[in-house]
Parts: sequence; structure tokens; C-alpha cells
Amino acid sequence: MKREKIELKSDLLLLFLLLIVTVIFNNLVLTTTLKTLLAWGILGLVVLEIWFVIVFRNNSQKKISKYSDVLMKASLKDRLFPCFILPALFYISLLFFLYFNRNVILGNIVLGVSMVLLLVLFLNVKSSLQRYYSVHILTRTVFDFLCITILYLLLNSFLRMGVSLQIYTALAFVSSLVLSIFVLKLHDRIGGLEVVTAVMSSVFISASMLLFWNRNIFIIPAIGSLMFYLVISIWNIRFAGRTKLSDYLSPVLYVILAMILILVM
Repeated sequence: MKREKIELKSDLLLLFLLLIVTVIFNNLVLTTTLKTLLAWGILGLVVLEIWFVIVFRNNSQKKISKYSDVLMKASLKDRLFPCFILPALFYISLLFFLYFNRNVILGNIVLGVSMVLLLVLFLNVKSSLQRYYSVHILTRTVFDFLCITILYLLLNSFLRMGVSLQIYTALAFVSSLVLSIFVLKLHDRIGGLEVVTAVMSSVFISASMLLFWNRNIFIIPAIGSLMFYLVISIWNIRFAGRTKLSDYLSPVLYVILAMILILVM
């Protein structure tokens, strides 16, 4: 019990430090040099990785029973992406968004929501480390949602950079492809056919935003994120072994409804 309280205090301290560093980064965007911002961004990334290193160290092994001293250990190789790479990618995309964002209220909202998402991810990773041979299904759901959020932040940032339609489409394709492969990796579904499917899905996601290019800066990335959600939802249904057409209607109807709400706002 005493050890758990110490770990909780350590976790809350690191989360608070990460929040402070990110808030400072956000407040300095318009008033300081790029070199200084990079220093604060790297500091925040280091704090984040230390946070996850500590939780991995403290929760990656346990005795097989209370009567034995034999330890069962989680594989660092198998958990490298979900425990270290994905959180880092999410934090980098957040900093990228904050750097190009000029709306103070929006920046603060995104920052607050992102900290909550990191906390949820942290708690799920901590819980999932108790399962040594697989990633818990709830944790996979959190990872999927995190990938959707990363894509939205990146797509929104690309628009704020003021790039052309062609460059934006290329960046959207590369981002969605990388994240699609990450999702397949999380589900242990990497293979030739799966990669081809990821490429075709990324083309679909990028092309879907072209139809809404004349819309505002919030609608275009929202459409891309919805299409990405649709793709990985269909994958998850297929990975679960469901083959009935009715199983696939739920995410399709949700995306259609969400698109209608976004377009009429």
C-alpha cells in the first residue's frame, strides 16, 4: 500500500511537470525563438518518456505466484511502440499543433484535453502491463482513439501552415498511412495484404478531404479523422471475426451522422 501511494505521487508529479512545461511552450509560441521552443518541447518529451519508463519498470514484472520467487516479465520489444513511441508521437503532434495555432482559447482547450488523454493512456498502459502476452482490448481502444487524435492534430496543423492542396494531400496520405500501420501493429496484423489495405485506405482518407477543400479549417481535418475512424473501426470488426453486414453498419451510420452534424454547423 505504501509503495502504491509513492508511485501515485510520482505519477501525479510527472503529469503536473509535463502540464507546466507544455503550458510554458504554448505561452512562448508567439514571444520567443524557435530554438527556445525546441528546448521546451524536448524537455516535455523527456518528462513524458521518463513517466512511461517508470511505469514500465515498476509494472513490467511480478511473481508467478505468492509462493514462488520466479518472476514473469513483460517484453520491452513487444511494448516499445505502445508504451513509448505512440505517446511520444502524440505529444509531438500536440506541440506541432500548438506551434501553428493562433487561437488562445482553442490552444488551451486542446492542451487540457490532451493531458487528460495522456493520463487515460498512462492508466491503461499501467493496467495492460499486468497482461504479459497481449495488450488488453480496452488499451487497444485507447490507442486507436489516440491515433485518431494524432491525425486530427496533424491535419489541422498542415492547414495552418498554409500549404498547397497538393502538398496537403501528400502530407495527409503519409500521416494516415503511418498511423494505419501503427494501428495494424497494435493488433499484430502486419503483413503484405494488410500494408496494401493501409495504402488504399490512406488514399481514400486523403481523397475524401478534397471534396471539402473549400470548407473551413475545422471541417477538413474533421472529415479526414472521421474517415480514419471508419477505416480502423471496420478493421477492428473484421479482426474480431465478425462477418455479418449488420456488424459494419454501426460505424458507417455514426460517420454519416457525424458528417451531417459537422457540415450543418
